Amino acid sequence: MVRQWSIGLAAALLAAVFGPAQAQQPIKIAFLSSLSGPFTPWGIQVRDGMKLAIAEINAAGGVNGRPIQLIERDDRNNANEGVTAFKYLVEREGIVAAGGVISSDVGLAVSREAEAQKVPLFLTMSGAHQILTKDSRYTFRTCLPAAPMSMAYIAGLIKEKKYTRVGVIVADYAWGHALRQSVEQYIKPLPGVKVQLEVAPVPERDFTPYLRKLQAMDPEILIATGHPPGNATIIRQAIELGMKGPIIGPWYPTELPVERVGEMMFGRFVDYSCADFENAGYQALAAKFHAQTKRLLDNNALSGYAIVKIVAASMAGGKAADPRALATAIRTGRFEIPGYAWPLSYTQWGEMKEAAPILYTYEKTAPSSTGATWRPKVVFRSQTAQPYVPGE
Repeated sequence: MVRQWSIGLAAALLAAVFGPAQAQQPIKIAFLSSLSGPFTPWGIQVRDGMKLAIAEINAAGGVNGRPIQLIERDDRNNANEGVTAFKYLVEREGIVAAGGVISSDVGLAVSREAEAQKVPLFLTMSGAHQILTKDSRYTFRTCLPAAPMSMAYIAGLIKEKKYTRVGVIVADYAWGHALRQSVEQYIKPLPGVKVQLEVAPVPERDFTPYLRKLQAMDPEILIATGHPPGNATIIRQAIELGMKGPIIGPWYPTELPVERVGEMMFGRFVDYSCADFENAGYQALAAKFHAQTKRLLDNNALSGYAIVKIVAASMAGGKAADPRALATAIRTGRFEIPGYAWPLSYTQWGEMKEAAPILYTYEKTAPSSTGATWRPKVVFRSQTAQPYVPGE
């Protein structure tokens, strides 16, 4: 009798001491992206978008009564650094998911680790099509589709505008090579279209030699999507050389071309977006983001916001209490995020089913409430493309 009472009393005491604390343990989500190196502007936006979503969720009581905690790690734009950081986040921090990866080289390496650890990983950019395989179950794209899908959208623009001369610059790394292959698949076969492609090193700072080679063909459109780090320089030098056609960007942070190139790129630079700038939901969310950061809510920030919202929605109601169950809930769910250009739903291997990016340019405006004298202007709305199916 005494023994039974002692066990019961001990259980009661343990419940009193540890029960409420356990119930309030935070749900840890990791920001894993670049806070140093060439992709820093992308990474900062992702992180701050995640922070906005977490603030909203925690202010509303968290998820199943538990607050969300953001754990930050800089991948330093290095594949090995990204893998090491992911392992630490899983094994030492106990995260349920990580997101925000920009570089395709980093995305390729970290996705393999995510599959091995069976913990969800969200890619913001990282569009190389080799990242996802038919066996992927824990890696999910959020903004940038696989490279072949990106070029399918541009092929639609080329056909609509009846362009016949296309210049292309790509970087010598995974994303650039994926874009090169996609140009060969989707652009070169277009009837009557001539394509010239140049490959430049990732750290290249002078694109004049490459642009002069392209200038000889007088391209009606210049696709610079495959060289994100050099994009601002490519824009400026192409315009200075007198090239007349639109210049297609690499899902760039929206404010960056204005800061780095200036007004000369208005009406000339065209970029992709998973944010629909004309959507009322986007505008309301953008006002909140600007109040906190004094910056524009762009692709990357909206992706970060969506990552947290997807994880929270997938765990709501006590579902998906562990990363494996969470991955299943993500893969079988459909998530409508305010301001997103399409609902987020997934194939079994983590590609977006409904991706339909918009293309936008920049136009001058009267000063707005934020002080900006320009705004993004939608110029083309893509049709939903078939999700890319990996070859293995």
